[in-house]
Amino acid sequence: MNDNSTENKMKAALESLCTLCLGADGVAPQQRIQARETIDALRMMCAYQTFDIEATRRENSGLRAMIKDKKKPRRKD
Repeated sequence: MNDNSTENKMKAALESLCTLCLGADGVAPQQRIQARETIDALRMMCAYQTFDIEATRRENSGLRAMIKDKKKPRRKD
């Protein structure tokens, strides 16, 4: 998975959603504020998920290395 490509697509989708929700004529100011807060919350959730995925990848790499080291036969000197 290309993280930069995924992140760029997510940013473009959020910008498009923001434009659609907040740029529409006839939308009450309170609805615009609520839409902005919802979009910001979505942005934060996406950022957290990306951070969590990266942390999981690092942890999995470390665990795989530990398992690989334990599978090596130990020499008795």
